[in-house]
Amino acid sequence: MESQASRTPKGIQLIAAGMLLWGFGYGLHSYMFPVYLRNIGCTPQEVGFVYSISMAVMAASSIPGGMLADKYDRKRVILLSWIMGVPSVILYYFAKDWRLAALGIALYSGSMLGYPALNAYAGACSPEGESGRTFGLISAGFSGGMIASPILSAYLSSIWPIENLFLLSFAFFAAACCVIAFLPPEPESESTASVSTYASLLADRSFMKFVFCYSLCAFSFYMVQQIIPQYLSDVRHTNISIVSLLGSIMSLGQTMITVVVGRMADNRGTLVAVGANVIVFVISMLCFIAISGQVAVVICLFLLGGFMAGHGVAFAGVGEVLGDGADGKAFALFNLATWGASIVGPYLGGFFYSTSENTPFYIAALLLVVGGTMLIRQGSTIHVVGEVRKGQG
Repeated sequence: MESQASRTPKGIQLIAAGMLLWGFGYGLHSYMFPVYLRNIGCTPQEVGFVYSISMAVMAASSIPGGMLADKYDRKRVILLSWIMGVPSVILYYFAKDWRLAALGIALYSGSMLGYPALNAYAGACSPEGESGRTFGLISAGFSGGMIASPILSAYLSSIWPIENLFLLSFAFFAAACCVIAFLPPEPESESTASVSTYASLLADRSFMKFVFCYSLCAFSFYMVQQIIPQYLSDVRHTNISIVSLLGSIMSLGQTMITVVVGRMADNRGTLVAVGANVIVFVISMLCFIAISGQVAVVICLFLLGGFMAGHGVAFAGVGEVLGDGADGKAFALFNLATWGASIVGPYLGGFFYSTSENTPFYIAALLLVVGGTMLIRQGSTIHVVGEVRKGQG
């Protein structure tokens, strides 16, 4: 029997490898970054504002990113956008307050301009019936890189100035770009021409329902994402190196859960898999703030990494809902809605956190239950209709 690895197209393998290197570089500083901002004098609201800027820039990059994905060579768009994100960590290195950090995160987030091209490229290369595994592999590549790097970061932060971690991240980002430079062209059998317009996508009720439900989940997640490290530091009195170390647990969870969600997406439908994963995330989040035991915290952090596992697989939902209409513009609109809805999430999370440490988690949990349940219901309907059509065929 032909192995799974041999059936994975070279382009997908290279993207996963590039994601592995990029994720390693990102993991060197990402989990401790909110605490680092607090250490240089930022308030919880300013930390949230920095992350809100990130979401705003990502949202702004979506529409032009979709246009670039459908007009120009996608592998070139992907490479140039990755190169754009490399210098961001140098700005973190020199940051003395939230302002330069915000500029750096804006540059990093602006590199998401190439994300619609990457998603469309991956969708075109994906073997038929395996889009969940394909997008899961790409997501797992990124999270896999983030398993070991926080451990290294925890050690290096005890012997180096923390700022030096940003320089090491720079080196891994540059290495990732070198890998992406060798992407092969898209398969000639797959059309890269745009098959939809933004107007037709907005008029597609099923697609817009999916976008709304997932955007609600993303908004809720980004409300608490940057609070989790601060909660560990402020409430659990965990030092910054251990916060980074615990980030490895979340990355391990993301990587392993991605495999499960990806397989479930191909067997039961992407929307059902992602929605079920959201419900697991809610349970884990509530246990995280309710139980202070060390073993419980580790288990909860492992499961909390699962949201980003579902986020990686969620892109396969675009193809599940739209079929042949899943071009660059479709992925761009999905990104715009997801990131746009999440712009105020980090700031609101910081605001609620400054008044009560648990409040943002409770609000996020309520919204996530609503969004996750709606995804499961819509996905179940799509799955039933698909099975009926197969039976008729």
